[in-house]
Amino acid sequence: MTGMEEKIFLAFAPHRDCGKGVEIVKRSLFSRGFYGAFSFPTASPLAVLARALTKDELKRIAAQLRENTFADGKKGRITAGEWGTTALGGIFFGGQGLDVPVERLFQAGAALPCGVVVEAAAVPLLVEAIMRGDTPGDNALWEVAEKRARPAMQLAPFSFTAGYVANLVLRPLCSDGYSFEWRIGEPVWMPKAPRLSAENDRKAPVSMNRAPRI
Repeated sequence: MTGMEEKIFLAFAPHRDCGKGVEIVKRSLFSRGFYGAFSFPTASPLAVLARALTKDELKRIAAQLRENTFADGKKGRITAGEWGTTALGGIFFGGQGLDVPVERLFQAGAALPCGVVVEAAAVPLLVEAIMRGDTPGDNALWEVAEKRARPAMQLAPFSFTAGYVANLVLRPLCSDGYSFEWRIGEPVWMPKAPRLSAENDRKAPVSMNRAPRI
């Protein structure tokens, strides 16, 4: 993993009660040899940053995320769907896709000044493992890793209303490609969606299946 250095990410995470099923999947992945399953928190890296964001900037991002949960006919919820893979900041992530419109967050004249976002996520994922720390040049390597991981992916799609954004620092510990330590900053929560959030949570409780026993 040559050339890797500390990186700052903009992270988005669901309320911890909604991430319990993801922790089960992480343990299942770890038992299958994916030792990067605990090298990243239960969160989605939305962008690599040139610097840490201020609290006001995080508040603007959180407010925009909330606004987007009502766009295109949505009803205030964010959905974690099928397993997928993506690369961001030279790191290869695996996890459940999130219906977060990243392009709207970082479009010109949006919540952040020009130059702060170094790279935006092409596919936002709720990370369940760092698959490799150096992005493979051969797509076949991605396919092999995904095929190995898929049997552990028994988590049903779920949705949630409560989530927060924060600065996240990721630092490589060694050159094995998946050993990292992370530190997450103060969370800034999305504004509440009055009444609608509580009503949705009563009508559509989180559905999660346990990962298979190994």
